[in-house]
Amino acid sequence: MLAGLRPFLCASLVAGVVAALNAAARAEVGEVRVGVQFGLIYLPVTVADTQGFFALEARKAGLPEFKVTIRRFSGSPAINDALFSGNVDLGALGTPGLLIAWDKTRGKQDVAGLAALGANPFVLETNRADLKSFADITDQDRIAVPATTSPQAIVMRMAAEKFYGPGQYTRIDPLLVSMPHPDATIALLAGRAVITAYVATPPFIAALRKSDKIHAVITSKEILDGEEATGVVLSGFKAFVDANPTTSKVIIAALEDAIDFIAKNPDKAADVYLASEASTMPKSDVTGMLTDGSTLYSVTPTGVIKFARFMAKTGQIKNEPKSWQDVFFPSLGSRNGS
Repeated sequence: MLAGLRPFLCASLVAGVVAALNAAARAEVGEVRVGVQFGLIYLPVTVADTQGFFALEARKAGLPEFKVTIRRFSGSPAINDALFSGNVDLGALGTPGLLIAWDKTRGKQDVAGLAALGANPFVLETNRADLKSFADITDQDRIAVPATTSPQAIVMRMAAEKFYGPGQYTRIDPLLVSMPHPDATIALLAGRAVITAYVATPPFIAALRKSDKIHAVITSKEILDGEEATGVVLSGFKAFVDANPTTSKVIIAALEDAIDFIAKNPDKAADVYLASEASTMPKSDVTGMLTDGSTLYSVTPTGVIKFARFMAKTGQIKNEPKSWQDVFFPSLGSRNGS
């Protein structure tokens, strides 16, 4: 009798587990609002949406009713405000911005990173013909950065300490001007504005390089001793990630699908980028940047501790993380980040 019941009991147990998993999945949010800025580094989010990877991974995980809404903002402060005001569930914060939020919210809202988007170059570009090196910067120069807490601003402070000596990082602060990437690009190309330099990232670097009046002064790779650090991290509150563990895994899996798509289909990925930002940039420029190795898309962060160490030393954060995992949710597991 018992032997006859065993297959039935096993089938019932499996059905019960599946039902429980589906019920848990249904309890999670049906829509995730994601805040990003303008630029090529945010492409994995857009590709995951337009190519259906969010929906695909959601179905695999038992979330049939799932939607991602992408909201674009001009500048890191706007995304930070949107995240803390509850207007987005996840926001793409610059790595320094994430470190500051993590430091200030520990034991309270607990902001942390869900997934990195990628590492890209930060290049100090100038329209001043005589500005050949970092040492040529004067008190009259004004350097555009997305925000004073952006990776670009931190890299400039690192450069100041590297060139001027220990403790000299504050010398660059009076010269930094917060300005969205498109506005900074226009200002530098115009040559008549107060902006004489701009810490640019792809795709804005390509637009600047077309002008014979613009040249590069120094790159982040030179400042960071040969390493490109993660510039942007998809971040959120612990309460959201804890309440939506399946959703969080779906987001990461879909981003990895998108990164694979970009690597294998740069031509199609370029079309997605141009359409998503209504950009008039030549497609060949975008494709070139997607294939030249300058932007390294990955959900695994790099250079986080390098930023954290500098920011702790200079008083921008009070608590220095011991490893990158301290600043990220466990969803990424034991990947080989830094």
